[in-house]
Amino acid sequence: MQEKKFKKYLENRKIKIADIEIYLLLIREFDEYLKALGAKGVDTSLYKSTKNYVNERKFSKNEKEIFYLALKNYGLAIEKAHVVGNANKLLGKSTWMVRLENTLDGYVGRELREKIMNAGGLIKDTSSVEKKASWTKCMVDCLEENIDEETCKKILTNNLHYKSPKSPSFKKLRKMYLKTKNIDEVLEHMHSIWKERIGKRYGYDSLEYKQVVNDPTIEAGKREGNIIYVSKIPFQLSEYLRAKNDKMKRYHYCHCGWVRASIPKTEEDRISSKFCYCSGGWHKIPFEAIFEQELEVELINSVLKGDENCLFAIHLPEDVMTGEE
Repeated sequence: MQEKKFKKYLENRKIKIADIEIYLLLIREFDEYLKALGAKGVDTSLYKSTKNYVNERKFSKNEKEIFYLALKNYGLAIEKAHVVGNANKLLGKSTWMVRLENTLDGYVGRELREKIMNAGGLIKDTSSVEKKASWTKCMVDCLEENIDEETCKKILTNNLHYKSPKSPSFKKLRKMYLKTKNIDEVLEHMHSIWKERIGKRYGYDSLEYKQVVNDPTIEAGKREGNIIYVSKIPFQLSEYLRAKNDKMKRYHYCHCGWVRASIPKTEEDRISSKFCYCSGGWHKIPFEAIFEQELEVELINSVLKGDENCLFAIHLPEDVMTGEE
């Protein structure tokens, strides 16, 4: 067990001292258990041995969750993906949920994170879309009630789906920008990719193709001064264009499986549009990769507040228009 590295990781994430001691004790005991069985220890622990340990200890539901969270954090601290994966699998949570929990821990601490994540009751990645929508509404309501607006925005835009800034496609965009010193050329290139993609799929004389051709904000961006406006492509493009009413149009537009089910319902059931900042965090990543710096994103339109699309404003560095690096 790499105890010093684990402790430093927890301290850097500003975990409470009392919680750090609990996490250290839990992982220390698990490490000793594995070694007593002749295994190498927690660093090489397997899913089956982890599950067996929990069953043997007869942990309560709450004790299980705390142990799995400790194990997940240990895996993150020592950079062992299989340890993190085992914990996530046993928690029954998606990568998105785990990243949300980690982000909340970093901004508000474990106690408030637990309150926010448990506001809608227990939830799993395999839960129904209706249950996910209900849980998300409770979670976002609790988030807004307990945290100021700016911090909420920072939490939700923290790349929760993890779109890697180091992906080859983003590196290509970065090289293009460095070569041309013109972000508009990069945006035109991004738009051309989507035009070709939609044209090949639906046909170059289709309504779907015309929709993308006529709106350069879709998955690319249109610059106005130091702001790039970018929108999502409708999740179900054909259904969106042919929807018979506004509610179904918004439903077919939305990509998020955690909120879509709430859109055709009443205003009281609808989730706060602030949640769409999660999508804003997704859309700013390509531009953060291009400029190699953190950027501000602003939510302009959202289907959760009755708009026909989700539109974001990406605020560029002041030096972009001057040609400086």
